[in-house]
Amino acid sequence: MTCELINAGRWRLSFAEPEAIFIINTLAQLGRHYQTDMAKLPPALQAYWRGTITRGETTDKNEMKESQEMLAEARAELRSERLELVESWIREFELAENREPWQVEISTAERDEFVAMLNDRRLLLALEIGITEGDMELDPIQISEEARRNAILEIDVLGHFILVTLGPQIYRP
Repeated sequence: MTCELINAGRWRLSFAEPEAIFIINTLAQLGRHYQTDMAKLPPALQAYWRGTITRGETTDKNEMKESQEMLAEARAELRSERLELVESWIREFELAENREPWQVEISTAERDEFVAMLNDRRLLLALEIGITEGDMELDPIQISEEARRNAILEIDVLGHFILVTLGPQIYRP
């Protein structure tokens, strides 16, 4: 995968075909997740999407409750917006005549949402399977449970894609 700045505010992501298939599968899984009714999600995933306000200058419980509700609404809106982006990318992939490499031209805002979606997937996997930071430090060969090992590898690969996507912005000469 590569990420290059085309011009101010426009980026080109290029994926080798195996990377493109991996990304599309990841996005499809995210799409299913974004479509799932929050009430049907496990408690840890519900908590992730609702978020928790833990700091603030207010001691008024009603004000804190209102802020918490606003955060939950904003995150529900994010799920809907990200679902639209997922569907757009999948449709674009399906229509692509050339997938070696598969290229996507996006705005900076779309690139940032793409990174956020990859991070969603990483965090959702970790919450679903109960993966800790310590687990991420283990050699995958040491992990006997296949689902856990696969999730850790997916989290790691998605982390790499995030770094590649943000790299041109972070490492400018």
